[in-house]
Amino acid sequence: MSHNDDDRRAELIAAALADELSAPERAEFDALRAEDPTIDSELAELRDIAGTLSLGAPALTPWLKTEPSADLRARIEGIGAGSPSVEAGAGPSDRIARGGRHRTGRRRSGSRSVGALVAVGAASLAVGLALGIGIPGVISAPQSGPPGTLGAIESIDVTGEPEGMLIDAELVAHTWGTEAVVDASGLDVGEVYSIVMLAEDGAEFSAGAMLGSEIAIHCRVNAAVLRESVVRLEIRDSDGAEVAAAELPQV
Repeated sequence: MSHNDDDRRAELIAAALADELSAPERAEFDALRAEDPTIDSELAELRDIAGTLSLGAPALTPWLKTEPSADLRARIEGIGAGSPSVEAGAGPSDRIARGGRHRTGRRRSGSRSVGALVAVGAASLAVGLALGIGIPGVISAPQSGPPGTLGAIESIDVTGEPEGMLIDAELVAHTWGTEAVVDASGLDVGEVYSIVMLAEDGAEFSAGAMLGSEIAIHCRVNAAVLRESVVRLEIRDSDGAEVAAAELPQV
């Protein structure tokens, strides 16, 4: 699993925790949960932690949306307000009242809106709180262990690719089957390549297919067979001929 996948996983979990998933993100998150059942337990754990924080620090929750006071608004609007041409007649005391030293540089065409400044501050605080709540799940180490360990990433050695083609793959064992994470480049454009997992008795289990492209391909496919039953992974072209394969250790 790539670093970008881990980041996206954490991002979706954080959004789900905050109940801020859009409709497309909800569909993406549901698909990810179907692939990785550990997400549900992690989400439940984070919700428990968030609930504990709410009980222990009521001042932090619930989130309150408030407008800045009139005094704060005036102070923000006064930052950098005016230009030399406008304030030419203003004395030092006037300049101090307007927020500090006299500015001689070019004035911007417009001042930053108060709402935007307040929003930036609110967003920064929200991000800080989200990171604080999400740290246990986001920075937890990925599952590790020997081949067959549920949720652990298993690197495999794919060999036999034709010249100019490169295929790398990893396996992840699940309770409902075996996932293959495949990175491929140099595939024939438009060619359909099937990904097949084989059991020791020769039984074949389809894990889906990928379409050759001019750009590198990254895909995740699944076969309805437990990792302990899989001894070989094959990549085949549309004619069924083997293009590359990986011998897998028995679990």
